Amino acid sequence: MRLEISCRDRVGITHDTLAVLSSRKIDVRAVDMVANHIYLDVPQLSRARLLEISDELQALPGIIEFCETDMLPSERRRAQLHAVLSALPEPVFAIDLDGIIVLANSKAAHICGVIVPEDLRGQHLSKYFSSELVADIIRLKFSFSDREITIGGSTYMMRASQINLTASGENENVGGAVILQPLERLGSMLSALQKHGEAGFDTIIGDSKLMHTTKKRALRLATVDAPLLILGETGTGKELFARACHQSSQRAAKSFLALNCAALPESLAESELFGYAAGAFTSAVKGGKPGLLELSDEGTLFLDEIGELTPHLQAKLLRFLQDGSFRRIGGASEIQVNVRIIAATNRDIESMSEHGSFRPDLFFRLNVLNLHTPSLEERRDDIPQLAHFFVDRAAARIGRVAPLLTDNAVKALVARDWPGNVRELENILFRSVSLHDGPVLDVQDISFDKSSAVSTEISLSDELNGAPLHNYQHAIESFERILFTKLFTDFPSSRKLAARLGISHTTAARKLHKYGLTSSPR
Repeated sequence: MRLEISCRDRVGITHDTLAVLSSRKIDVRAVDMVANHIYLDVPQLSRARLLEISDELQALPGIIEFCETDMLPSERRRAQLHAVLSALPEPVFAIDLDGIIVLANSKAAHICGVIVPEDLRGQHLSKYFSSELVADIIRLKFSFSDREITIGGSTYMMRASQINLTASGENENVGGAVILQPLERLGSMLSALQKHGEAGFDTIIGDSKLMHTTKKRALRLATVDAPLLILGETGTGKELFARACHQSSQRAAKSFLALNCAALPESLAESELFGYAAGAFTSAVKGGKPGLLELSDEGTLFLDEIGELTPHLQAKLLRFLQDGSFRRIGGASEIQVNVRIIAATNRDIESMSEHGSFRPDLFFRLNVLNLHTPSLEERRDDIPQLAHFFVDRAAARIGRVAPLLTDNAVKALVARDWPGNVRELENILFRSVSLHDGPVLDVQDISFDKSSAVSTEISLSDELNGAPLHNYQHAIESFERILFTKLFTDFPSSRKLAARLGISHTTAARKLHKYGLTSSPR
């Protein structure tokens, strides 16, 4: 039985209470004292015997009342601590200054091969960790940078922190906590940091027939657990589709990590992708570092600009795609992970493989499933919806009320060529909203790139006088024909004209053909 005794603050009241029990030869196993309360753990005390001594206890000066309770405060705190530790997804050890385990959770017991955490209590940490590592932990008093360790065939990032008790106004170090982060847990945390809101297909803007078809195909490909190659011009939202495919796959609960293959030199890209072993090079982190392949285990790895991979990295990635294993830089052991690869490029990677600048065998491995993201030229019907969305988002980002985008402004956006696709449209509208103070955003308020601001060189009133301007589209085509005719004299090739107008070479060639202008092959 456990008793809770309410009492007044009096010197010797606990002693007198224990004396009553001792005189009846009743053993007390534990005593807790909390402000005006005495808690007793009395295993031999039955309700019948409590009735026998109740008058004697009640007669003690300062005793107010007593009743049965389920737990002592110390037992409740211990149970709560165990519940918190058991809920943690990481293995946790608390050890004293000599390296003896004083507390551990069920995850720690599991990786050490014992049944319950209590079996670890009193054991030296070096029984499960390397002696050298434990010596470092004790010598440095739990103050050192995170490092990688392997226990039971699994790899973890180990973090240690001091446990201090405050006594007489001073902090006394009594030991420390050792926490092990599984690599897949680190990958999930990194993935969460990389997320920018929702990432499903419903968040991809576009209701045109082509976009509807593209999203429907992507949704079907998302459920197939195989490599996916996304092709499309720059700025068409290839990463958005990759994230949406991950969110709609069976790996949605796991991590989604991304690497831009063109953003890093070969050595850094290799270490980011495959990681490196301890001592691989001079500036390497002690204990090594996991790469994105390990961090995205059971999840998805998105490799953007895959066409920029060097031949060396192409060979290493091919090896991984063949059997799911790889070696870290400087490492000797094989690492096996289960990762879905989604790759993307704006280059003609099939042609590259045919001409030898990209490995054909790697292309075939990546191109198990494929998806084409349409350019803005192919989905002009989506421009009004995109424009209104980007204006609202730009206003929210800079903390102002969104201006009203006029119909004329929308028509001008629809008529313009967008070599940078959706990304270029977003950037121009963000710049326009940032620089404009009025409540309405009209054509003259849109900050187009300087390369596209050629209308000032031609007088619309003079050149279009008498033109058959039956509607807006006729006016645009008339102006476009005059513009290309005039500029073609000074820029007599599709490439030169494209550079002058800031449009793609394909668009320039198509317009020249449309208006009967012959482009030289230069």
